[in-house]
Amino acid sequence: SQNIVRYKVAPDAPWKQGAVLALDDFDEQKYELVQLKDGRWPKKDDIGIERLAAQFLEKDIGDTIIFKINDMERELPISGKIRHPFVPPPMFFDLAFFFMDPQGMERLGIPAGMFNAAYLQVTPYSEAHAKEVATDVKDRLAKQNIGIAQTQYEDPDKHWGRAFMEGFVLVMQLLAVISLLMSVVLVYNTVNALVTQQTDQIGILKAIGGKSTTIVQVYLTGVFVYGLLALLIALPLGAFLAFGITQYFLNLFNIDYDQFRVSSDAIIFQVISALAVPLLAGVLPVLGGARLTVREAIASYGLGADFGSNWLDRMVERIGARFLPSHYATSLGNMFRRKGRLFLTQFVLIAAGTMFLMVMSLSSSIGLTLDKIYERRKFDATVELARPQNIERMVETAKAIPGVEKIEVRYVHSANVLVGGRLTREAGVGSTVEGVPPGSDFLIPFMVGGRWLQPGDGNVIVTTKELAKKSGVTVGDTITLNLGELGKSDWQIIGLYDPVFAGGFNADIAYVPQDSLFIATQRLSRGGTLYVRTSTHDAASVAAVTTQLKELFESRGVKVTISLTEPEARTSNEAQFGIVTSMMLALAIIVAIVGGIALMGTLSISVVERTKEIGVLRAVGARSRTIMSMFVMEGALQGLFSWLIAVPLSLLVSPPLADALGQTMFNASLSYKFNAAAIVSWLIIILVISVLASIIPSRNATRISVRDSLAYA
Repeated sequence: SQNIVRYKVAPDAPWKQGAVLALDDFDEQKYELVQLKDGRWPKKDDIGIERLAAQFLEKDIGDTIIFKINDMERELPISGKIRHPFVPPPMFFDLAFFFMDPQGMERLGIPAGMFNAAYLQVTPYSEAHAKEVATDVKDRLAKQNIGIAQTQYEDPDKHWGRAFMEGFVLVMQLLAVISLLMSVVLVYNTVNALVTQQTDQIGILKAIGGKSTTIVQVYLTGVFVYGLLALLIALPLGAFLAFGITQYFLNLFNIDYDQFRVSSDAIIFQVISALAVPLLAGVLPVLGGARLTVREAIASYGLGADFGSNWLDRMVERIGARFLPSHYATSLGNMFRRKGRLFLTQFVLIAAGTMFLMVMSLSSSIGLTLDKIYERRKFDATVELARPQNIERMVETAKAIPGVEKIEVRYVHSANVLVGGRLTREAGVGSTVEGVPPGSDFLIPFMVGGRWLQPGDGNVIVTTKELAKKSGVTVGDTITLNLGELGKSDWQIIGLYDPVFAGGFNADIAYVPQDSLFIATQRLSRGGTLYVRTSTHDAASVAAVTTQLKELFESRGVKVTISLTEPEARTSNEAQFGIVTSMMLALAIIVAIVGGIALMGTLSISVVERTKEIGVLRAVGARSRTIMSMFVMEGALQGLFSWLIAVPLSLLVSPPLADALGQTMFNASLSYKFNAAAIVSWLIIILVISVLASIIPSRNATRISVRDSLAYA
């Protein structure tokens, strides 16, 4: 048995909504087995608490929870922490689960032996077979005038949180690929810097008879040793961090993961990444250095005679001469002197910028999607009653609460959808039919076909596009609703809608005119679902009005099973995306830092290559400030150039990413919105990173004297 209760963690704390589950015998379980993790099973005068709720509420064994039972506050101690495999994370839904034995449930007014949920096992499992069994059970119960509020189908081979984990894994895979590409760039730049700084040593080795193969062996051996050292550090560290991250995320879904395991595939990939990839990344700069002749090696630090030999160089020179001062024009030309190095550095910076803009646009898309959803939901709270009540009496009762602007009561009933006498393939939590009062504007879903309900409609229905697709029906077709103990009736489909963010815990809801539903069910003027519109719409005001409503109903003998405010629902939806977007934003920042390191390496190599040029500038009177500003400008131009490419690139890749994440996590498409403000934010960020990365190389450049520069000649 499962029942909704109100509780608070301290006398001065606000009342919250929780669920109490009861089992006849905790030692004899068959389905959805709950496990005692600490303490003991609950008895008559105490409670068990779900372990995720214990973490969320910061409660331990021996602490007390205050419950409101029959208008009385009762403080019950916690006797044990219990794991339930099928509960949503309380940080997402703010719903805590507690456990009682049958004697404890009697305090809630539920006699021992009464229950409101039954679990059935179907063997072998298939969706079609499970639906057939569920329908047969419904029909048998209907003959005894027992209705079914909801039917939930659970594939034993598919965890309910799988979609969320797939979204997380998608981000982690993206992180792995980008990290590997970043390491390739860093290795290339590092080896290139070593070869550039040691060009004179290469010339000496060549002069005394050293072969190119010897030089290649020397440098690649060094690369291999560094890769091996990195592997020795990364392998245990990666395994340890992977174990911790896995524990954290699986704990969100109440899954134990205490046994440390190492993936053989992960080890193989890590060995290849640490040993083979650096060697491949270092081959080009090493071969470039090994091919140098003695004369080229000794005279390598020239005056830039290699620049200006092609059309791109000449175009860059013209642009610099026209729009920049002479020393800044030199910085622009120097940036394009080594185009391969420029490409690799830009690759990292562009990747960082693109990821940042993608993540910010994804966050904006989530916000826009939620805005569109809640713009169509012109109510502020939902209150579910245990039993249908007279609509007029409920409306009059609710209007007595200050802050209630308008209230709408609807009749909701579980249903099986039949097409041609056969059951449809509905979603995992079954189907529900909901009556809509004539002219209601409280909720209009995203219509993707046909039209919405209008006053004067008869036996017409608006259902989900997924149910229509799975069942092979469309607008204009007729389906049959099996309402269990209330019989069957035919309805014509006039519209299809997209249930965005429905999640795995909600049923497929079909909307029909409430007057027609009253006739079909013979439940005239009765309803159990209340939609409340308040005069003020902030979270605190809505929560206060909802609490007053529940207290008023319960004081008049009307039991409330569950309530939810729209601000709470939105916060829950945002939290489900928050983890993934936060990880992606952290990834973008990491890539940006790596880009700054790569830029620093590039400019350091540039300082070494232009040692003689710096000496010439010194000789003709250039000040340290001028030389430093040249290299800082070169770094800033690198950042600006990457920004100019990242912006249009993000415009191309952001929409499919938003769609992929929405489909993976919620089986819904997000309403895409590009975050224009993020363009300016990233420009500032990348310029700051570029300037900071330029400081050390530029200061090194100012320390080169005329005598030192001539020594390289």
